[in-house]
Amino acid sequence: MTRIHRREISTSVITGLRRWRPVLRMGLRDAVRHKARTFFSVLLIMLPVAALIAGISATTAVAANRERTLSTIPDGVQAVITATAVTRSSQPFPQIPEGAPGVWLDDVGQTPATPDEMLRYLPEGTTLLPFYESRKLLATTGTSMKPGEQSEAGAQVVASHTPIDSTTTATMTEAGEAALRQLMPEPSSGRFPRDNTEIVVSTALADQLHLAVGDTIAFTAPPFQGYMNTSGRIDDVIEDSQRAWRISGLVDDEDSHAWGLDGWMSTMVEKDHAGVDGHYLAVGDRPITWNQIKKLNALQAFVVSRHVLTDGYPAPNERYPVSVDPKVVLDRTVALGITALLGAATMLCLVTPAFSVSTDQQRRTLGLAAASGAGPRDLKRIVTTQGIVIGLIGGVLGTLLGVAVMMLVVPRYRSISIGETLESFPWPMLGMTLLMAVAIGYVATLLPARRVSRLNPVDALKDNPSESRHLSHRRRATMIALHASGPLLIVGAAACGAASLTLPIPHPDHGGASTAHMLLLAATIALTIIGLVQLVRSLAAAAASLSRFAPLSLRLALRDAARHHHRFVPAATAVLVTVTVASYSLTLVGSTFANDRDNTGDAVIGDRAMIVSASVPISNDYDHMVVMDAVNALGRQYPVSAHQPMYAAAMPKADYGADQQGTQETESQRLPIARALLPKSAPECSADQGQDTASVIYPGTPVRCVDFSRANRRSMHGISMINADTEMLVISGDAMRLSGYPDAERAARMIDSGGVVVSDAAQVVEGKAELAVATWSAGLPDRSNATAIVSKPAMFVRGFYPLAMSERTARELGFTEFRYIGEYVNLAPRSGLMTMDKVAESIQSDHPLVQVTKYRGLRDVPIALLPTLLLGVFALMATVISLLLARTQTQRDMSTMHAVGASPGFLRRLGLAQAGVILLTGVPLGMLSGLALGWFRVAWNRRIGLEGAWLHTDPVWPVQAMLIVGIVMISLLVTAVVTRPPRELTRRTID
Repeated sequence: MTRIHRREISTSVITGLRRWRPVLRMGLRDAVRHKARTFFSVLLIMLPVAALIAGISATTAVAANRERTLSTIPDGVQAVITATAVTRSSQPFPQIPEGAPGVWLDDVGQTPATPDEMLRYLPEGTTLLPFYESRKLLATTGTSMKPGEQSEAGAQVVASHTPIDSTTTATMTEAGEAALRQLMPEPSSGRFPRDNTEIVVSTALADQLHLAVGDTIAFTAPPFQGYMNTSGRIDDVIEDSQRAWRISGLVDDEDSHAWGLDGWMSTMVEKDHAGVDGHYLAVGDRPITWNQIKKLNALQAFVVSRHVLTDGYPAPNERYPVSVDPKVVLDRTVALGITALLGAATMLCLVTPAFSVSTDQQRRTLGLAAASGAGPRDLKRIVTTQGIVIGLIGGVLGTLLGVAVMMLVVPRYRSISIGETLESFPWPMLGMTLLMAVAIGYVATLLPARRVSRLNPVDALKDNPSESRHLSHRRRATMIALHASGPLLIVGAAACGAASLTLPIPHPDHGGASTAHMLLLAATIALTIIGLVQLVRSLAAAAASLSRFAPLSLRLALRDAARHHHRFVPAATAVLVTVTVASYSLTLVGSTFANDRDNTGDAVIGDRAMIVSASVPISNDYDHMVVMDAVNALGRQYPVSAHQPMYAAAMPKADYGADQQGTQETESQRLPIARALLPKSAPECSADQGQDTASVIYPGTPVRCVDFSRANRRSMHGISMINADTEMLVISGDAMRLSGYPDAERAARMIDSGGVVVSDAAQVVEGKAELAVATWSAGLPDRSNATAIVSKPAMFVRGFYPLAMSERTARELGFTEFRYIGEYVNLAPRSGLMTMDKVAESIQSDHPLVQVTKYRGLRDVPIALLPTLLLGVFALMATVISLLLARTQTQRDMSTMHAVGASPGFLRRLGLAQAGVILLTGVPLGMLSGLALGWFRVAWNRRIGLEGAWLHTDPVWPVQAMLIVGIVMISLLVTAVVTRPPRELTRRTID
């Protein structure tokens, strides 16, 4: 019985395979016969698959940090340990296996964990080797100090003993001999330092200062600015100190860096180590495990362990829990949902036209097969088999192309190595992408296969349309409902979208599910796509009925689109969807920059203005000398039309050392601070709230208190200041005129006349603003603690500094000390070859002591438009391929018209008209759909309230116009080339 059962199974399998043999043979012959259609079909699947793989790679490449983190551990070292100065508490430092999860806040009075404390939890035999890292130091060769000599440097000493032409900036690593040998690369020339009078420098630093082995170099620690990094307040400890070394070797390195034995920074940190993070190399024979790391976390230390990153990576349940904000989850879910739905719709709409064309080209063959006895299921199988095979071939080729793009483009786009890109890519996605290509090839044939299964053999053999011209009243009612369904579905999509925006947003404390949001979002996009497809068909029918007075070529093209809607609608929809994706991407990029502009101020805007300031501020005199040296050099190379100085109100010097507390308190009681006030009618916001962005940037808008995530950030882009009040600018009217702002002239007159300029529109009431003045010791001034409240004429300048005034006005308010910031520099009109980026790069390469601040608009960050550019190219290619596919189907009609006397010129006009009908249907609707989808996404961002208020939807109209015009013009140009009738177009072939 078992043998008989197996024989029956094998017989059924063989019978089933035999049924597929003629289907595959017919499909292969049809594919070979229509090579152009087959090529375009494969290409339409291959391109989206390649784009999907490249997009996944570009997204996941950022997370590839395990290998990069492992490379920071020197050879022969088990781990790198950082003992932070975070306040000790019962909560451990919540590190991730790769180190710190982000920025931490050091307590300037907290002493970090000592080596003895940490060794209690480390394996026996482990040795901790300390090392020290500095921020930017002044490096100079113009010194009279001898190697090993150390002294105090004060601002006056630095200004008088550090010539500009022999000074640059550099960072330094200091450690004991054992640790330094691990941290320092092998010298390319010279040798390792013998003692703390010798130092090794990078070749980049040596080239800047024209140094060689045996020369003397001095490093000076500048005044502390209050900024702390991963070493805590080490800049505060070593400030105003300088030391000289003899160069013993050079290391090939592109950064300006130096390596020396301990004796300078280490000595000062030992005397004042509170708030200074400790760095250690853990050396030993036994690895450091995750459990041991968690014990060190209780000491507010974190560890980057070789063992953990290689063999002992902890499971998710062993790591510290990560708090999840429901708003962040919802924001990412919305972004991913829109992307996924658009991607699936794009691939389906691109592939379906190929199979629609295929079924039209095979109508006679399929009709003959049906007349010979093939059933509806057999006819379906003929079409779906081609979809599966073409999907497989296109998927394989697209996967290969995507991998090539991932290796050649993504590493450069994300600034990582090819190995990191390959390491971070989720390789199972390749198999899933291939299966998806096959599935899409199959799904794309369902509608053509369904139409084929209802094929009338007589109509197919006569090549007549399947629909009868004499429609019954029921049929006419169905067609009317079909044409009305498009607008109705779009209205339904708008209703779903509006409903999704009214649902409550999950609260971080109370949580909440976002399932309803996502269901409505999916319904919105799905109904929109289906409605647009129906709308395209309705527009084609309406245009055909109204085309009686159109030129003959256009009239024939419109009637052909209405009659053969099974090939016109998919082609126009493919153009529509790809243009939608490109327009949506551009709208989202422009709106993101608009949101940043609303929340971030700029000290300078435009393409002719910049600010040149000191990269390492020392004192007013020295900084002015450094900046003017660079400005004068700039004027010899480029057409500088004017420059004006910028100042800010002085604030107490940032000193956290115990011996400096008295000085800081004295300055806090002496130096004033001023702030512009909101009117008394404005509400007082609580500690976890802030002023809304709309009232900040729109005059006359009532002030509202909103959550900090939605509140205006009031941050400024650009310059650094030496112990200065970053919210009060002291400039002249001439300096204001160089800022590049549209209202700069009016603002300059306001400043010169004794008024002030503010960036908060709500602070100006009837042309005046109230200024609260107090001392720094009282805190930020308001109506309760101000020593004086003064009313001044005021003007609102959107995006400028929070408060700006002249020096005379500032002195009237009680200010006596000011800090030099830099120079406003204005360039004369220049040639197109001289961009602001080139000017800034030239200044900073030749003058490392200064930095340049310039406006960074959307056109100044071309990398932000790269995704839109790629999507635009993709839309163009998809449009051209869709037009070429449609062209292959009209070849027979062209042959008939040519045979009865149509001229080549008329055929060319007819081909252009057919392409124009597809473009004029798909491109405008695609652009409108992309703009609507971009508005919808921005509305979601505004609703969720992350990263600002999202008040504006900016489509970037010039680029939108370039995108649309480029697609239309290039597509018509390609169509004009391919619509030239060939000479052999004299007879009509029969399938």
